[in-house]
Amino acid sequence: MAGRLTEFRRERPGFFAIVTAAAGLVVAWLVVRAIWGGRIRPGLLDERAEQIPNQPVATVLSEKLPVRREVIGSVQSRVPVEAASRVSARVTEVRVHAGDRVSRDQILVTLDASDLRAQVAQAHGQLTAAQGDLDRAAADKQRFSALFARGSVTAHEHDAAEAAYSDAAGRVAQARAALAAAQAGLEYATVRSPVAGVVVERLTEPGDLAMPGKPLVRLYDENALRVQLEVPEDLARYIELGTLLDVTVAGNGVSYHTQVNEIVPASDPSSRIFLIRAPLPSGQRLQPGMFARASFTAGAETVLTVPRDAIQEVGQLETARIVSDGKVETRMVSLGRRLDRRVEVLAGLRAGDRVLLDHPAAQGR
Repeated sequence: MAGRLTEFRRERPGFFAIVTAAAGLVVAWLVVRAIWGGRIRPGLLDERAEQIPNQPVATVLSEKLPVRREVIGSVQSRVPVEAASRVSARVTEVRVHAGDRVSRDQILVTLDASDLRAQVAQAHGQLTAAQGDLDRAAADKQRFSALFARGSVTAHEHDAAEAAYSDAAGRVAQARAALAAAQAGLEYATVRSPVAGVVVERLTEPGDLAMPGKPLVRLYDENALRVQLEVPEDLARYIELGTLLDVTVAGNGVSYHTQVNEIVPASDPSSRIFLIRAPLPSGQRLQPGMFARASFTAGAETVLTVPRDAIQEVGQLETARIVSDGKVETRMVSLGRRLDRRVEVLAGLRAGDRVLLDHPAAQGR
């Protein structure tokens, strides 16, 4: 018998190959069935009816909620300050560096004052000479007035003395003004801070030539800060003066509540961006240039919400148990924003669905 079987295998080798392949397919099908046969379809996790547990039930609600939008911007000084020279002179000393805090009237830069002191001395001399001329003219005026009263001088001589006195008085006034200007110029050789603030940048070094109006030090007033925000054109219609903003500054991690107090009435034609500004409190480690985000209410929308206690989480899977027609069904859900004790439902539930809550204390939420 064994000999015949061996002979048959030699004569029909393809038959046994077919039988072996068929057996392999059957085994593979059984394995796949065992693995995948128990898988559930998306949405409905268990179609079998369950005993309704003794747990509180809540309803999926359709609610109208405010829409929050976010824009970005930066912290700025409301009063940027540039300390500049009012006279032409060489810079002899710069006493501050970027980041230094300065008080009002603190010396920032000193200039070479030798020429200015010479101008003050010259103005003093001119005033002294003019005052001497005025004293002589006053004496002549008094004498000619007495002589004119006695008829000893002519009216022409009397008038000439009066004119000489007026001319001398004018020269004295002019000399006094020149002296005041020279003294002011000497004071301008010391450049002081006009505000209490922080140095942003020093724009000059010793040896440079300071010119009238040329900035020497740039500062900002730390007691006058604001946030400037870039608002896209489609959101600009939701913002007006007084709109409430929640501003978060990344540099210090602090949030501020403020209101829009300035709206630039034109947008950048290339980006379609509008600029809005709102005040910020002083101190609290705020500095110009810090990155900021601000959120505000931009209309409202209708959303579905459900109590948080109705949601079960298993890994990345979020589900809710629905009571319907006397049975409990478990559904996968997609969630959105967390809203205090409730959560927004994006998919998986409908308004009016009744859901089981996990905790009895959550009843009525």
